[in-house]
Amino acid sequence: MFGRKSRKLKKQKSVSVVKVEQLPPDKAIDENKLVEIKDEIILARLNQAVPEIACVLSAGPQVVGSAVGSAYKAILPATSTIPPSQDTKKAVLGLFQKKSASAVSTASGALTQAGALVFGVAALIVGQKYMSDIAKGLNRLNDGIRRISSFQQNEYKSKVEALITRITVLLTHKTELQFNADLCERTLIELSSIEGECAQLLGQANETLEGYSRMKIADFKKYCDTVWEVQPWVECQNRLLGVLYYVSDLKYVLNRSREQVSREFCRSLFNTYFERTKKAKGALRDWHEMETKKFKIDIAEFRRKRGRVDAFFHALPSLVKKKDNKYRDLPEGMGELICEQIKDNALDYSALEEDPFDHDLEIYIREGKVFMLADPAEEEEEEEKLQEVEESVPA
Repeated sequence: MFGRKSRKLKKQKSVSVVKVEQLPPDKAIDENKLVEIKDEIILARLNQAVPEIACVLSAGPQVVGSAVGSAYKAILPATSTIPPSQDTKKAVLGLFQKKSASAVSTASGALTQAGALVFGVAALIVGQKYMSDIAKGLNRLNDGIRRISSFQQNEYKSKVEALITRITVLLTHKTELQFNADLCERTLIELSSIEGECAQLLGQANETLEGYSRMKIADFKKYCDTVWEVQPWVECQNRLLGVLYYVSDLKYVLNRSREQVSREFCRSLFNTYFERTKKAKGALRDWHEMETKKFKIDIAEFRRKRGRVDAFFHALPSLVKKKDNKYRDLPEGMGELICEQIKDNALDYSALEEDPFDHDLEIYIREGKVFMLADPAEEEEEEEKLQEVEESVPA
């Protein structure tokens, strides 16, 4: 018509690089390990990347199975080593290593695009979960800051609280951060600003504690008073280091949606202040060792040796009662505070080094809902480790 040749359009066949398999009816799934994916935008992306999941969901709960019946499973590849965009085809070919040569030869443009969608949605899902974990950690830090009492530096404490709140507010918009490039860019700039402020506050805490570690104390009472003064600074120091850690990982997650930026690069400032904090803690520990030796404190038993006059008056009663009165108990809470201030665990982040993007992502479809598999044992272990790092002596 109108002198144009009609063209016969080819119907594009849906291409998928991920297999969705139905699990046996007797296959048990640990409910505690499943985290439901509720975000509609991410679910739409997942259905686009893995069309079979959309088919299963459209079939309805009666086909998918009940809580004790069958379910469907799909494994999305790890996204930590996604190559540059020009090498995406190679990454897609990697998904077919165990398939036939004919399957590999079909890695056309459509297949490459399908593979890119899979990598992309896997990164989105892991990123969402990771940001939720970061938000939980920051809320724990903020709760700990609020519990700090008898701290004369109220302005300093308020700045720390405000800093954490600014980050948690940003994390209430996780989906927008992942899909809105402009918002993501502005957030990364904001995070860099927060990171700088956090570093300044941590630097102040380190310098203050190093100042205490240079003090020469003449009497035991003054030592106890100083220990109480030091404690709020130690608590803020621990939590600010935790904030720097979370900010660096949040930058890593957000940068993954834009370009390849290494985790090491995002942690540059954290690593610098980690070493400075380590030095400050070492100086404080040396100071405590010197002072406890001077005042003859047995920190393992929370007691100190009596002075000459005190020991003399307790010598006779100890013979009558057959009780060792050479030592007297430390003031209530003092032993715990000293132990808290000299321990090294606040600097142990080794248990948190695992990259969440390093593992394949297991997706389950059941009862018309989509879940990701998360190991609660690992999460509980990590949470305990974080609390050990972040929390101070309980009130």
